[in-house]
Amino acid sequence: MESRFGNQSGRRCKEWRTGPSGRRPDSDSCTVARNETSDGAPSAGRRRPAGPANNLYLALLAVVLLWAVPIIACGSFQPRPTPTRGMPVAAPAADTPVPNQPTPTSPPTTAPVPTSTAIPSPTPTIVVRNPLTIGEPARITVPGGLNVREQPTITSPAITHLAQDKRITVLEGPVSSDGYIWWKVDDNQGTVGWVAGGQGIDDWISPHVGEARPIDRSPVVGDRVVVTLNGELTVRSLPGIGASIVSRARTNQAFTVVAGPQSVDGYFWYQIRSDDGEVEGWAADGREGERWLSPLE
Repeated sequence: MESRFGNQSGRRCKEWRTGPSGRRPDSDSCTVARNETSDGAPSAGRRRPAGPANNLYLALLAVVLLWAVPIIACGSFQPRPTPTRGMPVAAPAADTPVPNQPTPTSPPTTAPVPTSTAIPSPTPTIVVRNPLTIGEPARITVPGGLNVREQPTITSPAITHLAQDKRITVLEGPVSSDGYIWWKVDDNQGTVGWVAGGQGIDDWISPHVGEARPIDRSPVVGDRVVVTLNGELTVRSLPGIGASIVSRARTNQAFTVVAGPQSVDGYFWYQIRSDDGEVEGWAADGREGERWLSPLE
């Protein structure tokens, strides 16, 4: 006897055959549209569910549940915000052990030794019988005159020599050195230096200038000069003993130097002019050891 079961859904089914050994599935399968009886009429009995169809249904149901459960649990499939990783907090450093500091030992208290302060020796007061005034004129009174030196000491080089009665201007002083009292002076002709004013007893420089007097030195242009020749001084038209004579000047007659000097015939010649302008010419100022024209100071 043979029975066939089919399914209208187009699912595959197996045929069962009854043989001598009992009921067994047929090797062939079939697809039927509906369950039928052997005579072709629809079966009125209950349906027998097919095995593979049930398995497929269960598999679909499992997939739906797998998707539905997370949605129900989480609400949606929106991505969760990525948690921000906080910066690691540094652990507080362990206390560094401080080595034991040695206890300071106070030095023994001792009384300070008093330091002796050197007391400067008082500057000795220089006693000058006739002190000079800085910035005022003075006159050299020592016979033979004085040497002008670079520094106030007798070992300093001499710059020039100033004759007796020379008028000077006092710049500095007094300074005591080498047993002398020194003054820095200006000779009013461009020379500045130190001269000895004496040894404390004698005064070689006097602050009393007085009237102008003739000085034993060479004239310069602009000097007021007098004839110091004992006699008459020849005035010539040109420098030289061969030039014509213009006039003869007497002793103590005053002139003004307007030119010179010029060295001719062993003499130094100066052009002089009288106050009234009547005499003007060239005259020799002297010869060795004798002054014929002397400046007034």
